[in-house]
Amino acid sequence: MHDYKRAIGELQRDITKNSAEIRVCLRKLGEHMSYRDAAELPDPEMKELHGRIQELRRQLPDSRQQVKKILQTVAGNETLEREIRDRKLQIGELGKTNQEICESIGRAAYQAYKTVPVSGSAYEELFASLEKQEKGLAELEEEQETLQGHGKEGKFFRIFRETGRSVYVKGLLSLRRKAVVKTYHEVGKQICGSSRFKDELEDRRLLEALAPYEANQRKITTLQRELDGLLGEQEKKWSELKTLGAYRSHQKRVRDIESEIQRIEVRLQDDFEALGTLRRNRQSGKLQDAEAATLIHQMKEIEQDTRRKKKRIERLKAALQIDSLQNQLGNLADRVSRLEGDIEARRREIETLRAQISAGEMEIQRLQRIRGSRQSLLEEGESR
Repeated sequence: MHDYKRAIGELQRDITKNSAEIRVCLRKLGEHMSYRDAAELPDPEMKELHGRIQELRRQLPDSRQQVKKILQTVAGNETLEREIRDRKLQIGELGKTNQEICESIGRAAYQAYKTVPVSGSAYEELFASLEKQEKGLAELEEEQETLQGHGKEGKFFRIFRETGRSVYVKGLLSLRRKAVVKTYHEVGKQICGSSRFKDELEDRRLLEALAPYEANQRKITTLQRELDGLLGEQEKKWSELKTLGAYRSHQKRVRDIESEIQRIEVRLQDDFEALGTLRRNRQSGKLQDAEAATLIHQMKEIEQDTRRKKKRIERLKAALQIDSLQNQLGNLADRVSRLEGDIEARRREIETLRAQISAGEMEIQRLQRIRGSRQSLLEEGESR
């Protein structure tokens, strides 16, 4: 029985496989017919399917090209983004270096100006603010030293008052020092950016310090030009992505297009199968060709094999039913035999019981003869 069931299972799997192969052949046949001229098709239903297939085919390359374009644009944009970050980083580092150079040039120029004052209102105007700030800074530093010295001795209230002033001076001193550093930077920046100041400078060390600043500025100019070009290219890429509908989330857009491609491919396969089915059912002389005939012949062979397998399944199922019925009949025969045995035992038991009943009745009759009349027996007892 188990061998029959296993054989039936294998045959059913083969039949399922045959059905899938027939569908493949129908799709191949339909695809083959879709390349024929629509005018050769014999009826409107086939022509309608033919036209729908052509429309789906036109949609597929456009969708795939759109996905390719999105992915290429995104990849190009990522490359541009890396290059843009690199240029910005280089410009930032060079700018920071030049800021430090400007500050050191400002300090050096101010020291040179104080050592050998240069005549001219431009220099006086350039360094006037620094002189004022340096003077104010020196006065604050002196006041802080004085307050720190007084804080070590004296009466409590004076110490308390001067300690509060010291905290205020300390905070103000910090702000003034930052302002002075900023002014040195601004002075150095004006000197570095003014051809007049550079031409009039006679300090060799200042001129040497200017060289790296100018070299860095040339690099910054070149990098900025490259950065502007990269930003322009990036803007074009963003514009392309916007046109493709992938500006905000290209992954979602690609998934949507790929899902649509899958839907189109499924619809194509369904239409191929439908067209193949129509072609197979409509035998027309105009539609005859070697490839179509080969596919139709393959399907016939597969269907014949399926019919043979179904016939064999019927025979195997019949064998299974025979075995099942034989088992049922054997079980019924065993039950009948057991019931017959039970009936024989009950018959013997009945005969035994009947014999016992007959013996009991005879004993009752014997005892009744001995007893006599029940009435007379009772009357005899009363008379006594």
